[in-house]
Amino acid sequence: MAVDKKSNNNICDIWGSEPIFSFTVDVDWASEDAIKYCHSILEQHKIRPTYFLTHPSKFLYSLLEGGSINAGIHPNFISGSSHGNSYTEVINYCMHLLPNAECFRSHRYYDVNDITDAFYGLGLRYDSNLCTRFQKVNPFIHRSGLIRFPVYFEDGAYLLHEKSLNFNSVEKKLFSSAGLMVINIHPMHMVLNSPNFSYAQKVKNLLSSKEWNSLTYEDFKKLKYAGLGIRDFLINLFKFVNKNNYKIYTLKELYEIIKIHNYLE
Repeated sequence: MAVDKKSNNNICDIWGSEPIFSFTVDVDWASEDAIKYCHSILEQHKIRPTYFLTHPSKFLYSLLEGGSINAGIHPNFISGSSHGNSYTEVINYCMHLLPNAECFRSHRYYDVNDITDAFYGLGLRYDSNLCTRFQKVNPFIHRSGLIRFPVYFEDGAYLLHEKSLNFNSVEKKLFSSAGLMVINIHPMHMVLNSPNFSYAQKVKNLLSSKEWNSLTYEDFKKLKYAGLGIRDFLINLFKFVNKNNYKIYTLKELYEIIKIHNYLE
């Protein structure tokens, strides 16, 4: 790809002529079966995602070792977090999950300077810790030095704002124009086929934390929504991207593109 290195801060040169996608997954303490189910759908549609880990997962560790996924950490800095009671404790816990992590996205996008400065000091170099509502915001350098990749579409936010789950009615408006689109998916919304934002929460409220964190394939069959839901929407998105041969990158690949071509310097 020909790149004019004299074009300072013109990051849109990289993907300004077509839609570009990066699929990411916030694990959010999903069970192993939920993670496997979610990944099977991504794999079926030839999507290599970036996972953000909240807890140990033998399945994801095996995929990471085999090079079939990109991964970062998903720290929870909210009060009462199982990751710890201070920024330092949470950061240490998550770095133990993935000692060579290069990126993060906080649970609920929690963000303060102390956190980003600490992560940069530990060797992380990029994040995706900002969520928009269908806004193509180009990657930028955060004050910490991290390269930030804003989220374009999040399944939970889409459900929260009660947007149409009929993919055909929104594909042109939301996914056909040029620009980078970072997509954020949650395994539990996927396996439950949530039709609205509260559906997964209602299911969770019926279960103990232990039960929620150990849901099986058989449980999903009983608990999933049978009508049109967010899983159906996402599968149609995957098919749409593949049908149109749009480029798909992991966040690491996008970071390397920026780094190699000296953008944002």
